[in-house]
Amino acid sequence: MDLIADLRESSLGSRFKRLGELLYNDYAELYDFAEVPFKPVWYLILNYFTRRASGSITEIAAALHVTHAHVTQVADQLITLQILAAHADPNDRRRRLLRLTAHGEQQVNRARPVWEAIRLAQEEIIAESGCDVLEIIERLEQAISRSSVYERASGYLEDDGFRARISMSSRPLRR
Repeated sequence: MDLIADLRESSLGSRFKRLGELLYNDYAELYDFAEVPFKPVWYLILNYFTRRASGSITEIAAALHVTHAHVTQVADQLITLQILAAHADPNDRRRRLLRLTAHGEQQVNRARPVWEAIRLAQEEIIAESGCDVLEIIERLEQAISRSSVYERASGYLEDDGFRARISMSSRPLRR
């Protein structure tokens, strides 16, 4: 029995989380296999620096569409490991800019073959699935950006008739 699969649309977030955990576990094993001291969670931020020389936490978060808190947490780890360095923005001393250190560049170069192997393996998996998974994910992201699950679901919850129908149709809990 796979309860998450059985719940279908009700467990979409859990389904994506489970898939993400499976992928991240494989990524971690691949870094170990390749003897590259690298954590999968670092990938996006370090990849950002393969395209830009420096960036602030806010710029990185915006480019990656992730939270400021996530970027701060990962950046702090990378600064501690001397993979990233922080320095004050010459135009705004309150803002810190991050950049790869020489050690960071070495780590990125060591990780590149793993990144490419992962890309190729995932390309195979997507082809094997028989559908354009990336296009589907993009469409889901666009639909959510137009109107989030919260916005949609809260509308149902504001409807007293909806609540009454659901309460009346509920089955007793199994013990």
